[in-house]
Amino acid sequence: MPRPSVAGTAARPPRTQDVLPDLAAPGRRWTALVAVVAALVLIRLSMLVGQDLNARGLPIVLPYPPLLAFWHPHVGVGTPLTVLCLLLALLLQRNAPRLRWGHLLLAGWLLALAWMVSLVMIDGLAKGWTEVLTNPNEYLHDLPRITGPGEFLRTFSHYIAFGGDVDGTNAWTTHVAAHPPLATLLFWVLAQVGLGGGFWAGLLCILVSSAAAVGLPVVLRELGAPDAARRLVPFAALLPGAVWMAVSADGLFAGVAVGGLALACRGANLAHGRPRLGSSLAGGVLLGAAIYLNYGLVLFGLVVLAAVVVTARGVGLRAVLRPWLVSTAGVALVAAAHFAFGFSWFEGLARLRVRYYQQTASDRPYSYFVWANLAAWLVAWSPLLAYGVVRAVGVLLRSRRLGWTQDVVVALLSAAGTAAALVADLSAMSKAETERIWLTFGVAAYVALALVRDRRTAAVALVLTAGWAVMVNSLLDTGW
Repeated sequence: MPRPSVAGTAARPPRTQDVLPDLAAPGRRWTALVAVVAALVLIRLSMLVGQDLNARGLPIVLPYPPLLAFWHPHVGVGTPLTVLCLLLALLLQRNAPRLRWGHLLLAGWLLALAWMVSLVMIDGLAKGWTEVLTNPNEYLHDLPRITGPGEFLRTFSHYIAFGGDVDGTNAWTTHVAAHPPLATLLFWVLAQVGLGGGFWAGLLCILVSSAAAVGLPVVLRELGAPDAARRLVPFAALLPGAVWMAVSADGLFAGVAVGGLALACRGANLAHGRPRLGSSLAGGVLLGAAIYLNYGLVLFGLVVLAAVVVTARGVGLRAVLRPWLVSTAGVALVAAAHFAFGFSWFEGLARLRVRYYQQTASDRPYSYFVWANLAAWLVAWSPLLAYGVVRAVGVLLRSRRLGWTQDVVVALLSAAGTAAALVADLSAMSKAETERIWLTFGVAAYVALALVRDRRTAAVALVLTAGWAVMVNSLLDTGW
């Protein structure tokens, strides 16, 4: 007799021991308070030390440490829209247990779009949207140099490091050089179909970034945590990281990676009766694309590995091996296509490391950024992320006693996202700007907010995380 899949098992009403004490319990309140206060102390300490480094003339290139931002209090037409989005999210949160799943996802996605646009419009249409990706350091700057995708891929690595080309004067601009060629190629294709310029590039980023709001809950549902998936939808709709995701290629990368994971998990969910190999292949292609959009997203493999473990739970790895091999084949297809046109991912990464230390990274002290990076990440995702991660670790530590529950699925994914950020931090290839470059890891870690089960507490958490994002967006000029 075949054993039930984890998805099928988790869909039943939870046993008494499945229900962990919530934030409303006195012990949980103290845990939350300590975690959030510790996050705030870390943020403040990174500000003070960073300001001292600036005062001493050290070239950390952060006007408002630990962020690449400027102090600039402002409001805009988007300010009242953010309040409206929050009110709608609270309404959605109240009705999430009763709505049909498809309707809940659609509402969450539309709200995510509105949330991102409202944050952008705090800065205004020009500054917050159309001018962001036309910056000389951005992808659009080098589009006129591309004569065709074949030649671009074949010669791309020659122009990553300064002095890598023949005459040493034609290196790619900062963001083009810092990523594999697929990132720039996306914007080139957009321009070729008549949608060139900052507005359309920004719109592409907003649309793809918003896929994370759908992908996150789908991942949880497909991994056998449907109740947690419903609780997550309002939080995913109002991601605090949207301050940096909206008109940002890094937000686009997050949408592609999370979307790929959602499709791969759907393909490997045996509760559907048999593997959905088409979904597995599509998910693998998107996950492969993510790696060729951003070198650092190879670390998202830790989150994918966590998903593999969950899908194998209860049915065995052998039962889910075929769909995950198909997803792996999707990744290989993307890699093979790039290699066939002359781009080597490993060569590109090696040359990027040279370029990285030809610029400000060589002057930025690792002793500061190895912990200030985490402070910047918490600014992007709100100090409540610290509580979520602490709560996730606690769930995992108690999982042996409590058994395999929906909370364990959530905690495992959150811990994997946090681990990916920590590995990136220790690599010394993430000195500053982690509020932006770790967005994908933050999206994964943020699922821990689904562990907040009490309705009133969840509403408070939603207000705090969304309010934090609006505050950051309104007090600082982040450039995004």
